[in-house]
Amino acid sequence: MKLLHLAAASLTLPLLLVACASPRNAAWRAYETGNYGQAAERWEELARAGDSDAQFLLGLVYDEGQLGEADANEAVRWYTLSAEQGHPAAQCNLGLCYYEGRGALRSHERAALWFERAAAQGFAKAQNNLAVMHLLGQVPSSDPERARALLAQAAEGGDPKAAALLPKLAQLAPGATRDQVLTALAR
Repeated sequence: MKLLHLAAASLTLPLLLVACASPRNAAWRAYETGNYGQAAERWEELARAGDSDAQFLLGLVYDEGQLGEADANEAVRWYTLSAEQGHPAAQCNLGLCYYEGRGALRSHERAALWFERAAAQGFAKAQNNLAVMHLLGQVPSSDPERARALLAQAAEGGDPKAAALLPKLAQLAPGATRDQVLTALAR
């Protein structure tokens, strides 16, 4: 009986080892060694199959120009596919693209929408970005108290920018003007 278990184990062990050699792992190994082209090829296979992590990472490779020149249009295309599946980092990066007008028409409304979706999932960078938009009056229903709450959440989530902004906001009186907010943020 022990021989039968050993034989079965010796047959399944190679299968387990093969399962670990996935395209995702191969992409990460290529990325970590600086072979961004190979990483992008592997991630693209996964991304085309609907993998939201691979779509996000492919967007990041294009956004950061790791294949040569940055390609904001391709970054937005891949971020969008991932963001629509609920990937919070892709939602945040897509929001930034809309905010800055990189690879998409500049739109504070669309930026806020994507930041809001990522913030609702607890993504600290999106919470910080949305808070700043509220403080700058770039959201239709800008609310300084909502901004403070978002910054507190982002700071608790480890965002250093939010942690730095909170004490500056604490010095502002309720109902501070946009100019007062800008001055406080600039300090």
